[in-house]
Amino acid sequence: MYLKRFLNFVKKILLNGGLFILIMFFTYRMVFAESDFHAIAKLACRGKFGFLLCGIVMIVLMLCGEAITLKRNFRLLGEQRTFPQCLLYTFTGNFFSGITPAATGGQPMQIYVMHKTGASAVQGTLALVMDLAQYQLIITLLGVTGYLCFAQMIHRTLGSYIWLLWLGLLLNTGLLLLLLCAMFSERFIFWLAEQAARVISLFSKGKAASFREQSKAAIAQYKTGAEVFRKNKGYCLINCIIMTGRIIAMHSAPFWVYKGLGLSGASFFQMISLQSALHITCAALPFPGGAGISESIFLYYFQEIFPASHLNSAMVLSRGIGGYATIALCGSILLVLFLLYTIKKETRQRSCSEVETQGKQQT
Repeated sequence: MYLKRFLNFVKKILLNGGLFILIMFFTYRMVFAESDFHAIAKLACRGKFGFLLCGIVMIVLMLCGEAITLKRNFRLLGEQRTFPQCLLYTFTGNFFSGITPAATGGQPMQIYVMHKTGASAVQGTLALVMDLAQYQLIITLLGVTGYLCFAQMIHRTLGSYIWLLWLGLLLNTGLLLLLLCAMFSERFIFWLAEQAARVISLFSKGKAASFREQSKAAIAQYKTGAEVFRKNKGYCLINCIIMTGRIIAMHSAPFWVYKGLGLSGASFFQMISLQSALHITCAALPFPGGAGISESIFLYYFQEIFPASHLNSAMVLSRGIGGYATIALCGSILLVLFLLYTIKKETRQRSCSEVETQGKQQT
């Protein structure tokens, strides 16, 4: 029974992560194939390993910060969730966002897990909507700041690929404005939804009607979130500060790798700014977990920061710490929790069956 449930779980992971694995394969062939991982490991061991460990610690702090934000959002909405429960939602969101295109699998799986742990689906959705609005605001501001502060360097390093940054900035700014309109400008967002529905109706009237209903429900959720923001500005400001810390921790991997390799000269602010601009650039292409595009773009952004002899190693270590280690950590924890939950459930069912059997025998 345990083996069957475990295999079913593995099948679901493989189905959700199939595209991620495929892209990882091509990423390895195109980006990592020429990497000497033995030499990278030796280089890391010769460096200051404590700094590389700091990169891992930052990832853990980032995950904890997200759990704290979710807990605060739930409390603001009048529902109490424990910190371990919010950590579970965080692990779920980061893992499924990392293995699905454009991070589309994260929030649906979080809502599902929230429901399974007794949280209200409506309150859970609102908590995630509030988190998304804050995330989009900070990530866009940091990306724009990174570009403005180091525009000349970015133009030199990206060259003809600068259009990817422009596209990423356009998409993220557009999404931020759309979120703000949905929350604070009811007339405009309803007009925009109606125009989109009319375009959809050209192809399918049934889908257009469904889109209108879904849009109304989504807008109602955003409006509720906006009311919460208006009534609790100080509380939300603290959440934004925590969010800023989360994103800085998430973007700090290249700095810790830089220091871990024994290099100096670039500041923490410069590394965070470049990584923020890189993150915005990768947002233009919705690959699962940024696989493939992040590695390639990293080599452009940081070519004036890392020496040529260290650049490829820095890319592997930075993506390993800031990207794949996060997915592996969250996935491993979810796997262990699923196995423990399955064993506990099977034990409970077996105990109930034994009690029923004993009761029938006595009668």
